[in-house]
Amino acid sequence: MKDLSLKSKSILLISPSFFGYELAIKEKLTQMGAHVTLFDDRPSNSLVSKGLIRIHKKLMEIDTLKYYSKIICLIENQKFDIIFLLNPEALPISFLEMCKVKWSQALYVMYMWDAIRNRKHTLDYVPLCDRVFTFDMDDAITHHLLFKPLFYLDIYSSIRQNNHHLKYDVCFLGTLHSDRYAIAKQVKDWCTHHKLSCFFYFFMQSRVLHYFNQFKTKGVMAPMSEVSFEKLTASQILEIVTASKVILDIHHPKQTGLTMRTLETIGAGKKLITTNHKIREYNFYREENITVIDRNNPIRELDLSFFLSSPKEITEQILMNYSIGSWLTDLLGE
Repeated sequence: MKDLSLKSKSILLISPSFFGYELAIKEKLTQMGAHVTLFDDRPSNSLVSKGLIRIHKKLMEIDTLKYYSKIICLIENQKFDIIFLLNPEALPISFLEMCKVKWSQALYVMYMWDAIRNRKHTLDYVPLCDRVFTFDMDDAITHHLLFKPLFYLDIYSSIRQNNHHLKYDVCFLGTLHSDRYAIAKQVKDWCTHHKLSCFFYFFMQSRVLHYFNQFKTKGVMAPMSEVSFEKLTASQILEIVTASKVILDIHHPKQTGLTMRTLETIGAGKKLITTNHKIREYNFYREENITVIDRNNPIRELDLSFFLSSPKEITEQILMNYSIGSWLTDLLGE
């Protein structure tokens, strides 16, 4: 049965620009019958601005306050049923306090797709929200928040439901951070040695940031020739995932929540290799479909038979719980 709990709801959505997922969320809410007003959480998405906000958001306070003053002027005559905050970084507390006065009857919901330890200021928003969700199981317990994993977009269901030509045995698509390259390189070398076809795409926002990241992590330096400084488009990512049998996911060592790539892999009916041992606690986990590797010795658990066998089917009922529609209904529905 189609869920109608968000039909005709007026929603103010504030989210950082995040590989276009904020636009997909707006689009899905619109499909569900809601009226959505979307604003970027940050006053600017330049590397300098994002860097300063992450060091300490007060470094961009003047620009941020000016930016949110403009938002207030744009929305002051609107009525909102739901104020939906996604992973806020720059959002001033004063803006949220103003919203609470102006739209006192609205439902205030915040969702975090980063670990609290990486964004401790997020806890400042909690008292002003009616519902606060996190993708991180440990954060939910530690900070008494609601636990809700991320989602996969509807388009990934179409991959699962149709047969496609497979071009790659394994692929990795991700932004470089921490020990990602060191782990991915070992897996890639193992796969190449076993004559498995690979597609590995390492992204970094800029050359300067690439060098800074390597200095900060003191990890294995990814050669410049292997790093791309242009994002893959959503259609390119979809094409590569569709053509791959196994997806490699390497989560951030300071997080326990499942990445978007993990949920997309599950939604697409693909096999998964992941460093996140917490995945064993989810109801879609099947050892036939998911290999959990140790980030300190990533090739120890690899077995050629995993790549050669077909994935075990997961019931549609389980998979639908991780779709974007179910995600939004659980977060914002009545």
